[in-house]
Amino acid sequence: MVYDLPLVEEKVKPHQVTTLHLICALAFIGTGAIIYRYNFVITYWGLALLLAGLLLLGATVVKNKWLISAKVNPTIRIIELSIALLVAIYSITQQWKFPIGMFSVLSAAIMFSIYWERKAAGTLYVHVDDEGLRLPVVRRRFIPWVEVDEVVLRFGTLTINLVDNHLFQWNINDPNFDNEIFEAFCIAKVEENKSKRRNDEW
Repeated sequence: MVYDLPLVEEKVKPHQVTTLHLICALAFIGTGAIIYRYNFVITYWGLALLLAGLLLLGATVVKNKWLISAKVNPTIRIIELSIALLVAIYSITQQWKFPIGMFSVLSAAIMFSIYWERKAAGTLYVHVDDEGLRLPVVRRRFIPWVEVDEVVLRFGTLTINLVDNHLFQWNINDPNFDNEIFEAFCIAKVEENKSKRRNDEW
């Protein structure tokens, strides 16, 4: 038997998306203000960076739902990445060590977010089959039945108790199978594998 249990949780939380927009805005504002005030060669570029940061900050605070929507967010991320890369490259040419580090790290974070946020619409699943349980977004992705003590699905919550006292819990969307049949399958698998446990490990 194979069971896929869809999780309520999103891969990317809205506050995570908003946080990186705020970080970009503050980095642009701070750097733009310093350039505008102290650099007489690219004064207007500093002003443009400052205004871009203020615009991004205002949009993040006032129009956050619009900004992090699936249609708008990727475009804003590309703009943020372009600005961060331009500042990083210019900083390299001028040998400004602190801005090089700051905008290189920011560029890397934005590139990762572009990749990760593209997958935000996907649903996460706990996969249960004859071999064991495959878990989403945790350090241990696969747990064999021999390590499982109990699996309970009640009131929209999946609880997995391991023999070593570790506990996993997720909120589950309505599965397309009967809970009692699923729990009976899990109980049978736990009982079937109890004899395979090594006593010195537990």
